Amino acid sequence: MSQRPNVTIPDAGMLATPRTRRDILKLIAVGGTLVLLPAALAACSDDNGVKPPTQPLPNSGSALTIDFAKGDIAVLQFAYALEQLEADFYTKAVNAFGSSNLTAAEKAVLQDIKYHEVLHREFLKAALGPTNDFTVVATYPSVNFNDRTSVLTAAKTFEDLGVAAYNGAAQYITSAVNLTLAGKIVSVEARHASAISDLLSPKTSAFAPKAFDDVFRPSMVATAAQGFIVNKLGFANAPSTFVQGPNNNG
Repeated sequence: MSQRPNVTIPDAGMLATPRTRRDILKLIAVGGTLVLLPAALAACSDDNGVKPPTQPLPNSGSALTIDFAKGDIAVLQFAYALEQLEADFYTKAVNAFGSSNLTAAEKAVLQDIKYHEVLHREFLKAALGPTNDFTVVATYPSVNFNDRTSVLTAAKTFEDLGVAAYNGAAQYITSAVNLTLAGKIVSVEARHASAISDLLSPKTSAFAPKAFDDVFRPSMVATAAQGFIVNKLGFANAPSTFVQGPNNNG
């Protein structure tokens, strides 16, 4: 059984009491658990998300292979790859606020989601440790960060895919600790998905269009995510079995 390296998750009482809802949203990123990661909080305010003049093509870079022979470590690496992509996307979206036509309310939601995704990324980075760390190079050739519809549509794609990815990968986790971690993160991703869907189609059932969330196998998720990743994402010793979810579409 693969073991997750120790990661300290402080009790809420160990942290200063947040003064506003925004303060809380900046800290709560793992299903209601308060995570104290100084490096992650520093990353939240960095300026490395400025869109370059040209976008590299997806699937045109070096290979990034996740070996499922590593057990739980591979599942966490898979999640880490997706969280890197999401954190990068929302950082770019936030950095483009000055020229975008997003409303103030929409910007507030995306800002909060950015903090969550950066913390997810840094949490998994710390859990995996330097031995299992890697960098995903993201690209968005079809996204116009100045246009609200383009940004929100892409955000919906990422959030829906993230939920389906965690739901599908959970069946390969052997550690109860890791399964709980994945469950906490996917619950936050599901809230993101509902919030983004509601921004796109307010006051409709779009925030919860199905009775059950999708459950996708890793290969299906990788194919969908590849359109936004420069690295050639692939698997070694991929699971040979997959248990379908209620929607039977994974």
